[in-house]
Amino acid sequence: MKIGMISLMVLGAVGAGVPVCQDGELSLASGVQEQQPVQQSADAHRLYEMVKQARADLRRMRAAAGLATEVAGPRTGRGESAERGGREDEGDYVPKMTRQNKLFANGARLVLAFDPRTQVFAGSVTNTTARTLAQVRVEVHLDNGTELGPTKRIDVAPGRTVPVELGAFGNEFSAWVSHPEAGVEEGHGGGGEEGGEGAGEHGGGEGRGERGGEHGGGEDSRPGGAAYRPVYNQLQILRGEMHAFQVDLAARSGDEER
Repeated sequence: MKIGMISLMVLGAVGAGVPVCQDGELSLASGVQEQQPVQQSADAHRLYEMVKQARADLRRMRAAAGLATEVAGPRTGRGESAERGGREDEGDYVPKMTRQNKLFANGARLVLAFDPRTQVFAGSVTNTTARTLAQVRVEVHLDNGTELGPTKRIDVAPGRTVPVELGAFGNEFSAWVSHPEAGVEEGHGGGGEEGGEGAGEHGGGEGRGERGGEHGGGEDSRPGGAAYRPVYNQLQILRGEMHAFQVDLAARSGDEER
């Protein structure tokens, strides 16, 4: 099963404007950095959709190989980081395998858990208010100093639940904290991911508890251009899913040889 073709396809697409270094990290070319925000946003959207298509291709390859194609999600049987009725603004770091279920002050309920098989934080955000929550996105902060995300901004209608995924491939960590943001919050720009969320995105941390700084460990080498960060997140998810596919294929081959 030549799963490397998916990686080559994605890297080739990314190479058109957002090259990947030899170690697999996404970085911005100088030409891309000089683009106007509107063009960056358009290019980032195209790349985002291409990576999503690659993930869909990988699911079809899993099915063709006779493997399960379910998407990772929160699982039962874990300790919860807050009571279901609790309202939290941020919260403390929680152990790696804790399932978060919090209602935040902006009215967004975030359910999130780490899947070690794919190295993805997966879950959902629900709008519990009677108004639309605009530009909702989610970030995860690891205790190694790495920041994951944000996810692509989306408007969430009252009562609607949307899926959330954040890739942590290659990171070693033991605790994490996460939060959903909506609209234009302090330290953040508006008008989409290109609207001013560059370096210093959190104004030096804004008390969020980053340990060791934003780039203090793990694989936190996200693009400097904020428009490309959701793309990078999708690439990290894809890397984790490809790794899981390789592991599953190897395990099945071992079973067949016995």
